[in-house]
Amino acid sequence: MIQVGMDIGGSHFMVCHYKVRDQKLILDSRSTCSVNPNWEAERILGVWSEAISKTISSYVLSNVLGAGMAIPGPSDYYEEIIQIKGVNKYECLYDMNVKNELATWLEMDVSQVRFINDASVFAIAVSMIGKVKSFDRCLAITLGTGLIASFIVNRKPVFSDPLVPKGGFLYDQSIDGVKAGELFPTKGLLYLYYQVSREFAANALEIYQLATDYIKVRETFQLCSRDLGRFLAPFIEEFGAEFLVLGGNISNAFENFKEQLIAELPIAEIHLSGMMDQADLISGALLMGDEYFGELSDLIEEM
Repeated sequence: MIQVGMDIGGSHFMVCHYKVRDQKLILDSRSTCSVNPNWEAERILGVWSEAISKTISSYVLSNVLGAGMAIPGPSDYYEEIIQIKGVNKYECLYDMNVKNELATWLEMDVSQVRFINDASVFAIAVSMIGKVKSFDRCLAITLGTGLIASFIVNRKPVFSDPLVPKGGFLYDQSIDGVKAGELFPTKGLLYLYYQVSREFAANALEIYQLATDYIKVRETFQLCSRDLGRFLAPFIEEFGAEFLVLGGNISNAFENFKEQLIAELPIAEIHLSGMMDQADLISGALLMGDEYFGELSDLIEEM
C-alpha cells in the first residue's frame, strides 16, 4: 500500500511517496508547488490537492493508503480544526477541518487524510526509523531559527508527564533569567559572534560558512554549545534520557561544537540526524500506519 507524506512550508507545499519496507522516500514521486499562505482557502486547498494528485496519479487509487501531513499550530489536532491566527500565514484556513476538505477535493475517504502537530514530526521520524528506535527514552532537538524539543518514550513524543516540562516544550524554559527560545540557537549565535568578534552576521548560515577557517567562529559555536549543554543537562537528567538526537540546519555545524556540548551533558550518546527537511514527509507518511497512529491517538488529544 502507498503511504504519502506532505510538507507544508511558508511558501511551498511538497508531497512524496514513502516506501515503508525500504524506509526511504521515493523522490521520483515528489511533487512541489509554490504557495502564498495569504491566498484564499479554496485556492490553497486546490493547489495542495493538485500536488497530492500528481504524486499518487501513477498508482491505482485503491492501493493508496492515504496522506499525512504536519500542520503548524495552534490547531485542535484531536478535532482536526485549524486555529492558526495572528501569524500572517494560512489564516484563511482558520476554524476549518482541512482533513474533510482535502478528502473531498481528492475524492478520498476522510480516514485517508491525517495530520499532526508540526513540532512533533522530527521526533516521530527519528524515533520510528532512526537510531533512536533502539532506546526507550530520548530527547530530540531541532536547531533551526528556534529551539524545538520532543521528549520521546518508546517511539512516541510525550507532552504531559511529571518528568518533562509542560507540553514537552523547552523554548519557554529559562537559563540565566532568559527564555531558551531567545538564546538557542540562532539569536544566541548572532549575539555571541558579535561578543567574540565585534562583527555583525546576518544569520547563522553566514557564521557556519566561516567556521572552517575562522577561529572566532569556532569559539562562538563552543560558547553557544556550552550554554546549550548547561541548559539541557537538568532536563536530560530528570527525564532519564539515554540518547540525544540533533536535527535542523544548525546541526550541520556539529563538528564545531560537539566536544563542548558532550562535556556539559550527563550522557555521551548524541546522534546527528541526516533527515533534515525530509522529516515532515517521512512522519506524515508514517501517520498512515494504523497501528502507530492508534498509539498516537491519546497524545494527539493532548496537543
